[in-house]
Amino acid sequence: MNGFAVELPPELQPEVARRASRQTGGESAWVADAVREKLAACAQLEYLEARAACGSRDAYERVLGKAPAIEPVPGDERRPQGLTND
Repeated sequence: MNGFAVELPPELQPEVARRASRQTGGESAWVADAVREKLAACAQLEYLEARAACGSRDAYERVLGKAPAIEPVPGDERRPQGLTND
């Protein structure tokens, strides 16, 4: 594996050290895992943005128009905005 120096801001170092102490491999392995997760998230975002660019509002409305206008089944009702599942 190639070396890659990363300078972390001082305020991040204690948290990285704390979290890295919970798994094997130490801080370098923890940071490598974090970079892998970030790269995967970026790839997912790029995929979703590309899919969204292929869509159109007209096509969405056509598909939505095929759904019957019926009451939702119990449990699927919309909740008033601001409420949570607590």
